[in-house]
Amino acid sequence: MAVSAQKKHVIIAAQCNDHSARLAGIPTTRFFTDADTFARVQLLVTEYYGFDAPNITWDVYNIEAEAMGQKIVYPPDGIPDVDRTQPLIDSPASLDKIQIPDPYKSGRMPWVHEVNKKFIELTGRPARVYFCAPFSLAVNVRGYENLIMDIETNPAFAHRLFKFLCDKIIAPFIQAMRSEIGRSDVLADGNDAWASPPLITLKIMEEFVVRYADRLRQHVGKKVITRGNWGDATGRDPGFPERFMALKLKACPGFLSVLDPDLFELGPKRIKAFAQKHNAYLTAGMDATVLKEGPIEVIVERIRNYIDGMARDGRCAVYLNQISADTPSEHIHAAVSACHAYGRFPIPESLDGVKFALPEPEHFTEFLLRRDESLLF
Repeated sequence: MAVSAQKKHVIIAAQCNDHSARLAGIPTTRFFTDADTFARVQLLVTEYYGFDAPNITWDVYNIEAEAMGQKIVYPPDGIPDVDRTQPLIDSPASLDKIQIPDPYKSGRMPWVHEVNKKFIELTGRPARVYFCAPFSLAVNVRGYENLIMDIETNPAFAHRLFKFLCDKIIAPFIQAMRSEIGRSDVLADGNDAWASPPLITLKIMEEFVVRYADRLRQHVGKKVITRGNWGDATGRDPGFPERFMALKLKACPGFLSVLDPDLFELGPKRIKAFAQKHNAYLTAGMDATVLKEGPIEVIVERIRNYIDGMARDGRCAVYLNQISADTPSEHIHAAVSACHAYGRFPIPESLDGVKFALPEPEHFTEFLLRRDESLLF
């Protein structure tokens, strides 16, 4: 497939939240509750690192759960997370006591709407719709062990729980986000890291992940995907990765995300062959631990390897997986520069002749001064 004339290089994007807050010197409690601060910081960090897609995703696994009444823990320097010692639905009987949230008023749902409006105001670009996928939301309000036990011993309740989450929680929130940004047909992008082997089986993937992605589509239209699953390389059967990836494509039609360490273990050529067979656009997830610990040479080589094995046709993006707060900035700059250098179109048959020099990036405070944003915080 020919590469678009407007695309200069392989796209690189990132999941970057607590790192953004630390870089800007913003307490995470403020970062995740003040829409103006969140949107401005995320857009500045996008520009600072040179990401090709706006880094505007929030802590997507918490919003619906918190609005339902699930207790959320706000660590002083980290990403909010559900209190896993106190699941909201501690027994099947608890489901009937849940107060259905108002997708415009409950918890931090209004904050999400404000973030999207701030993004539109600051960029003039359309906002995106992100949500917590049904399986991961079920884990967050029921608890992983409880949910797996439900699936094995009380599947009728498990299905009742998933129907409730889809029909009463997620679908209304998707519709509210679309309404607030004035785009009824925008893609709804669901995050589902809990739906990953060995945490689940392929049977669970088909019955509780793919099935309920389809149910959401029945409610809010075809433009719904769930992704973020890992574990492609965990199966003992040699054909497990392809069977799992086929199920991922049912949950996320047309787009295949394979993340490290699975991508590194299986190798880019095997993943690319599968994607080409199924006409899928690829996202290559770069290991967050490697990105944090380095060394830089390893980071650059991994980016180079993924581009070499998967990106020549322009149907592959690089994604930096959950950049931790204490990841050195120079490591992120190196990854972006490597992607832009080795991924420049047209990508040559051999990357040996591509010149790459490590950048000497300015400090974030110097960047803010140059952007006349020094008084922002």
